[in-house]
Amino acid sequence: MEGTYVPPRKDAFDIGTDTLYGAIGGLELHCPHFDLLPGLRLRSTFCRVIAPYLMAFAPPPRPGLPHPNPWVALGEGGLTVLTELELTADAEAIGFDRLNTVWFVVALLRLRLGQPLQVPVIADRPFSVVKSAPESANIIPVELGAPLVRTTPHRGATQSDLQWIQSHLRAAAALMQDPIFNRALQTFDRAVAVPYPGAGIVIAWASIESLLRPGQQRITERLCRALATLLHPPGSTRDRAFTEIAACYEARGGAAHAGHMPDTKQFTKAFDLARAALMATIEQGRLPCRDELLRRWSQKL
Repeated sequence: MEGTYVPPRKDAFDIGTDTLYGAIGGLELHCPHFDLLPGLRLRSTFCRVIAPYLMAFAPPPRPGLPHPNPWVALGEGGLTVLTELELTADAEAIGFDRLNTVWFVVALLRLRLGQPLQVPVIADRPFSVVKSAPESANIIPVELGAPLVRTTPHRGATQSDLQWIQSHLRAAAALMQDPIFNRALQTFDRAVAVPYPGAGIVIAWASIESLLRPGQQRITERLCRALATLLHPPGSTRDRAFTEIAACYEARGGAAHAGHMPDTKQFTKAFDLARAALMATIEQGRLPCRDELLRRWSQKL
């Protein structure tokens, strides 16, 4: 009556203990749901995060009401969400707080798929039921910044991809307790947020350098030999891989030291190599030993 707007009361919600739902933009399941761990489930859903700024040209009639028409959208944008990650109150703990558990699962999905997945919001209930009482739902923005850089062709998640996450989630979480792997994975995961290719290739290689720690002498030779040995069995395939890896590292040097723009092939190659090195480490369940890799290279093991 007095024109004082009182927002509706939200339902009680504790992000540290209650069940939460993370919206995953860019991921489509080919099944209704997929269980990763007890209490941790991917489920098909639908919601749309609308991104453009809107302009209105008249004030609202009173607080709490929308601006009257017309509205003008400034550009296009938005994110369609087809998958949510459910983390129940009694989910199996994997060494992270609850919000970072959502981040870590999606980081592994980004790693495995090479796709620019994002978690724009989390909510206290499934997104399919938010629409029945939106005023009481707790919806919290998480990743609403600039879109991530695409480094591989678009592809969907296969059953094999989901099973890989399921099989290696605990081992990957345990590796995150090691500061070397933690730094390597987080460096890689943030590289796709850099829109400038020259910086992106440097950051992707920084992830590999963090993982393999080539030392201060003969860096290119040692790093490329160790990486080729980590990723390939002995023989001609490994030899060809060394040549390709060295060329990619040279492109990284040109970007870092001379400001050269890497071509698309070398840019995507750097991300493919970083992804492969991190996934190989997760599959082995331990950090790669540089000296062991170099010994295997020299002895063709």
